[in-house]
Amino acid sequence: MISYTKLQLNKPTDLIILVILASYPLALIFGNLLINLFIFLFSISFFINFKENKKIFNDKIFYLLFFFLFSLLINVFFSSNPENSFPRAIKILFIIFFVFEIKRLVEGYGTTFIKYIYGSWFVIFLFLTLDILFEIFFGYNIVGNKSYMPGRIASFFGDELIAGAFYHGFVLFFLSYLIFKKSKLYTLIISITFVIIISFLIGERSNFLKLLISTLIFASFTIKANYKIKISIFLIIITTIISTLNFNQYYKYRYFDQIRGIFSKDGYSSYLKKSHYGAHQDAAFKILKNNLLFGIGIKNFRHEAGKREYYNKEFLQTFKRRTTHPHQVHFEFLSETGIFGYLSFLIFLFLSLYLGIKNYFKTKNIYLLSSIIFILTSILPFLPSGSFLSTFSSGIFWLNFAIMSSYIKKN
Repeated sequence: MISYTKLQLNKPTDLIILVILASYPLALIFGNLLINLFIFLFSISFFINFKENKKIFNDKIFYLLFFFLFSLLINVFFSSNPENSFPRAIKILFIIFFVFEIKRLVEGYGTTFIKYIYGSWFVIFLFLTLDILFEIFFGYNIVGNKSYMPGRIASFFGDELIAGAFYHGFVLFFLSYLIFKKSKLYTLIISITFVIIISFLIGERSNFLKLLISTLIFASFTIKANYKIKISIFLIIITTIISTLNFNQYYKYRYFDQIRGIFSKDGYSSYLKKSHYGAHQDAAFKILKNNLLFGIGIKNFRHEAGKREYYNKEFLQTFKRRTTHPHQVHFEFLSETGIFGYLSFLIFLFLSLYLGIKNYFKTKNIYLLSSIIFILTSILPFLPSGSFLSTFSSGIFWLNFAIMSSYIKKN
């Protein structure tokens, strides 16, 4: 593991919060209780170091986050069940503390932060990769977890098949650390090819596409290679994918048989009418029509979608429309927060990204680039996604947002 004995601390209490941050990916693996505990501990640390953190009142990101929080609190007043909505809304207040405590650490420790924190994340990501490979070859991971769904990987997440989401959330930090360590070009190219193939083998189609787009964008900005190398990488990836589809019936079913109809005439609408994703989105759209301005309130889709008025016989999976969320971030915000909440979310997000992108072109910071790319690919339309405000999904998103915010300099 990474040794902290040579770390020059600005204050003794920083060691605790740095160790917590270094082990944050483990919290995502071990579950929601630990994620929430870590965020709470960051909030405490924020106030312990408030003398340094009070400069947030001069930070544009703070006001954008506060604007987002305010929009969610307004939504609570119009929620069909405020008791469900209020805890999710108020959690953004703790996220603000979380974001700016990380920013304090990044600004205070600089290269040392990269060496120890990103280094720890690198090790954890590598260890998870080895565990995924173990499960691919033996059918179970190193602690005996098995996926209940053929063609999917469980790893340490057990019945929660979310290894692909974790992989997408940390892959660019993994590659950035290799660049920080001045790895050889062939090492970077092999690593990029390898993580794309691993993501494919995890079996989460949406997260695979997001990771593929992320790594290709990242590579185009950071790796200078001639066209022969690029063509070779492309051929290796394509050959591996095609071979897997030909020789493994489960991957063939997931990546080909289930979705091949999308590419025919009217294929996408036909696919939605046959899948549970379509049933979720149809219910979300009808909920929006009935609650146009403010939606039905955060965390209330699970209660609303099952009502008889949202039954639609055109969707074969309409009986599965009742679920915790619509499995698409844009439909989630539209149905639960209405036009007001959705536009507030977009304003917050795109102004934050504007500041991040603007600073990237000034600084060329690869960790800033990594977090920007993740945020952009995590909100892609059409592709299914986890609930934006759930503990696991938001735990990954806000970490990336915090890293992006940490490298945004004031004018």
